[in-house]
Amino acid sequence: MQSISANLNIMIKAAEKASRALIRDFGEIEKLQVSIKGPTDFVSNADLKAEKIIIEELKKARPYYSIISEEDGSETK
Repeated sequence: MQSISANLNIMIKAAEKASRALIRDFGEIEKLQVSIKGPTDFVSNADLKAEKIIIEELKKARPYYSIISEEDGSETK
């Protein structure tokens, strides 16, 4: 059970780091840049940046894990 707790701790720290960037970006909502992914599907630069931060943090801690993400897709090891 300790590996579950260690993994959860890593995920929480990654989410907290990404949240700081999101808070900063959404604090300046008038500068938020949004792109169209599909007919009714939008993505902001803040989304992309947050996902990148989370993936980088997870890879640092668990470089051999595979990651599936919403914006970038998946990466297998």
